[in-house]
Amino acid sequence: MLYSHLFGKTSRSAGNKAVVASHRLLLQAGYIRQLSTGRYTLLPLGLRVAKKVEEIIRRHVVATGAQELVVPTLHPLELWQKANRDKKFGAAMMKVTDRNGAEFTLGATAEVVMMDLVNQFNVTYKDLPINVFQFSQKFRDEARPSGGLLRVREFVMKDAYSFHQDEADLVQTYQKYWQAYQDIAQDLDLKVTVVESDNGAIGGSISHEFMVETDVGEDTIVKCDCGYCANLETAKFVRQDINLGEPQLPLQIVDQPEWVETMEDNIKHYGKPKSHYLKNVVYKDSDGQIVIAVIRGDLAVDKAKLAKVYGAKGDLEPATDDDLAKLGTRPGWVHCWGHPAVYIGDLSLKTVHNFIGGQKEKTTDSVNVNYGRDFECQFFGDIAQAQEGDICGVCQRSKLRLVKAVEFGNIFNIGYTYSQPMEGNFVDKDGSLKKLYMGSYGIGLGRAIACVVETHHDQQGIVWPKSVSPFDVHLVGLDLFHQEVADAAHRLYRQLSDSGLAVLFDDRPDATAGVKFADADLIGIPVRLLISQKSLAGGVVEYKLRSSSSIEKIKIDSVVQFLKS
Repeated sequence: MLYSHLFGKTSRSAGNKAVVASHRLLLQAGYIRQLSTGRYTLLPLGLRVAKKVEEIIRRHVVATGAQELVVPTLHPLELWQKANRDKKFGAAMMKVTDRNGAEFTLGATAEVVMMDLVNQFNVTYKDLPINVFQFSQKFRDEARPSGGLLRVREFVMKDAYSFHQDEADLVQTYQKYWQAYQDIAQDLDLKVTVVESDNGAIGGSISHEFMVETDVGEDTIVKCDCGYCANLETAKFVRQDINLGEPQLPLQIVDQPEWVETMEDNIKHYGKPKSHYLKNVVYKDSDGQIVIAVIRGDLAVDKAKLAKVYGAKGDLEPATDDDLAKLGTRPGWVHCWGHPAVYIGDLSLKTVHNFIGGQKEKTTDSVNVNYGRDFECQFFGDIAQAQEGDICGVCQRSKLRLVKAVEFGNIFNIGYTYSQPMEGNFVDKDGSLKKLYMGSYGIGLGRAIACVVETHHDQQGIVWPKSVSPFDVHLVGLDLFHQEVADAAHRLYRQLSDSGLAVLFDDRPDATAGVKFADADLIGIPVRLLISQKSLAGGVVEYKLRSSSSIEKIKIDSVVQFLKS
């Protein structure tokens, strides 16, 4: 490829919205351009990288025994509704209506259509396991797209699905995908941390995420020296006993100044640390039901954990002031019992004797409140978010560390989540109908590219691993206004290309050496060859790796052999 003919050139500016390195460098180096918020065009350089990433993923997924297919982008809405998938996915769904009034959702993922597809074949135990995958465009109405390709509204994903007789059979395929993802990451030169995670909108009970640790990550993972790793949404930690040695005192309603409304006001008035107070966080589920999370004052509610304990059918949203008004209350005045709501308590409620709070009124509040004696919640479990320095819930010795990361890929054991409502059955050996057991496995191509750039760049630009670089060689020609240099440069370009190497040749006659070197560093191709009047006089070209500052001189007639070896 002649750089002078390449569509999409480098730029010295990426705009003030490109905050993270991958976003800024992919824009500046001419790999992507934004169409609208959360939607990006892959320019020719970007598409070459994406195709290489795709082929690496395909090779390892096929090795699991998977077969490739493609389902339509528009999914009949009734399929999603049949599996309650529409409520689970919530506001991120994107919908369209055709001329006949039929409703469709733009595919955000494909569990329901894959289940529907398998159902059409009346499978028996002899057909199982079934393992299929696709590369397809996905659409999600993200509330806050950010970080360029890291979080978008439209993207290509490799999504795979497997169908089994039972969980024991799924575990074998699950492990194959686990290894495939490790191998994919290795080929992309990415170091991944595998963490336990929440299944979220996908459904099911068990899942793992393959995380790339980076300071720009939107996710937080929890790590322990014992080897335990988990997403913040599932992290297990020990809730330290605060004062269980104290006797339980009688519940009292006490006078309280009107100015005491916030947690900070409580601390100022009562002189106790946050752990001694009751705290309520109010949500609303997809059916409009008010859900009140009750927790120790020094802890934060984790919405994913809350949804799991509650068994939420759809997304939980923060309650509005209007919602609170319908309960007869307002922010800071929510009671721990007595409202027409569903109450969900955290395990931390059993670590304190004589809580302060719970029944705040204009000039009074309750003190010496004890869970189990004075109030109980309809649901009770782990709904709290782990914090830096908490004791690990697995080894119960070491302190947890919180690390920022980007989710590179995920694998889900989703069991009967879709086969149950969609009547996804197979005929067993004895002729009986049994439910299909299902797994799901995803990797987004754009995010994978961004992860590579986030972990492979320097101050000058991208430093591509050889496996995904858009070209094998960046040939830079200087002094091309001299005909003999131009002829030699073009001759070398043809020789390299004819040998099977992919070459980007900077053939611009009027660009300075500084500009060409800066562009080569920005674009990030692993090997740079320089031919100039000076090098030609010596019968050599200058060879430089993008990851190194050293330069080696190679005889012109030996360059192809040198690179091939």
